[in-house]
Amino acid sequence: MKRFLLISVSFLMIGTAVFVGRPTPVDAADEAVRASAIKLFQSLTDEQKKLAVLDLGDKERYKEVFPASKRPGIPYTNLTADQKALIVDVVKAMTSAYGAQRCLEVTKETPEGSRYLTFFGEPSEKKPFAWRIGMHHLTLLFAEFGDAKANEFGPILLGGNPAKTLWEAEEKIAIELYASLTPEELKKIQDANKGASSGSGSAMGKAGVRIADLNEKSRKLAASLFAKRLDVFSADRRKVVDDIVKRDGGVENLRVAIWGEITKSHLDGGKGNWRIGSDAIVCDWQTAGKNHLHMTLRGRLKG
Repeated sequence: MKRFLLISVSFLMIGTAVFVGRPTPVDAADEAVRASAIKLFQSLTDEQKKLAVLDLGDKERYKEVFPASKRPGIPYTNLTADQKALIVDVVKAMTSAYGAQRCLEVTKETPEGSRYLTFFGEPSEKKPFAWRIGMHHLTLLFAEFGDAKANEFGPILLGGNPAKTLWEAEEKIAIELYASLTPEELKKIQDANKGASSGSGSAMGKAGVRIADLNEKSRKLAASLFAKRLDVFSADRRKVVDDIVKRDGGVENLRVAIWGEITKSHLDGGKGNWRIGSDAIVCDWQTAGKNHLHMTLRGRLKG
């Protein structure tokens, strides 16, 4: 009996080692996005496809629109309940649990007639295509590049009106970062910001100061603030941004720009705006008003 137990335990340990040692597919989340997007596309009728599909290279793919407005694509009112459920599947696959909860909450702010689904190119297993949903304060875009290396990410628009406490974890880091900056660092940032727009989605230009040139505490907080925005996304989507940042010189090569004072929450009357980025990356926060936020994240390498 003891021998039997020893043999059983040995087999169990071997099995556990094999299971633990088996690598998890690195693109499991992106595979789920791709599969759901393809399934959604295949469920569309010919009439629906006429509204939903644009060319892969259409300039509409890069437009950033926060207000609720008519957009190219098919409105949710023209979709079936099953098709809308597939959209939720895509959202959950391309985001983390943290991100999905917030994105789906923002969705509720917009009537279905002002929510749009758009495909850029026809989705398939190996060919490039892009999938997008766009509405008030929420644009999510997933781009598939086939065998080519991804040189771009987004654009992604987040925020809310009312934003409530959806993004308070990010806001708390921004308040900490502002408090950690020395008066000299703040003056350098303000001087560098002259002529630069604080509006969400604006180019970084020459605004701000390199993270590497800040004091140690501020460097860590700036990196943490950028990382918190990336927490919205699945590990696979996040890797695309991380790779763009790495090829652009790393996180410490990104610059931090601040407009106004970031000393309190937008819910308490705070009006500060910030941006972290470079020529290749834009990650920002615009306080458009009390309980009203605009937030952009996009990446694109030249060449």
